[in-house]
Amino acid sequence: MTAPTYLDCCERPELSVLRVLYESTHDVESLKRCDSCGTYWFYRFHEWTNWATGDDDLTTWHAPLTDDEGARLRDAPDRESMDLSFLEARRSWMSDDEGARSVPRTPGHPWS
Repeated sequence: MTAPTYLDCCERPELSVLRVLYESTHDVESLKRCDSCGTYWFYRFHEWTNWATGDDDLTTWHAPLTDDEGARLRDAPDRESMDLSFLEARRSWMSDDEGARSVPRTPGHPWS
């Protein structure tokens, strides 16, 4: 699967989902890995819907992980045993209706 063009792990990022960590109606968390260079990525998707106006706010984050972090998330027995608080200080790529940009932190939890 082709990755967003703004990801910077290598010249041709190709991300595959290794594990879905959490999924709800409006949120997804998954562990991805680049098929080209092996970099692990934490992926979060969040959708906020304004029912009154019919507008949707779709936001994604891609945070690069170390090999140890990726292996820990890959091998954890369940979502409850995963401590994702380190993401709150991790630079990530965020994409929303304003475009893609590097941001200084990744949310440490889903909203739903």
